Amino acid sequence: MTNSLLLGLAALLPLAVGPPPARAQSITAQICGGGTIDIPIERDQQPQAPCTTKGCHAGSCRKKFDLAQ
Repeated sequence: MTNSLLLGLAALLPLAVGPPPARAQSITAQICGGGTIDIPIERDQQPQAPCTTKGCHAGSCRKKFDLAQ
């Protein structure tokens, strides 16, 4: 029973989620006189940011503080 229930829920999942939203290729703006104007959207690729990942040091690999100083 549980296998058929899971199969039924998996079959209904696309209906619950629906189609993905379409990406707009232009913006349509209304002008005061009743006309419209289409403004095309040019989507450029974002430049890759440099890697800013820094490693963390564990407590055992740090320099020990010398109490004699």
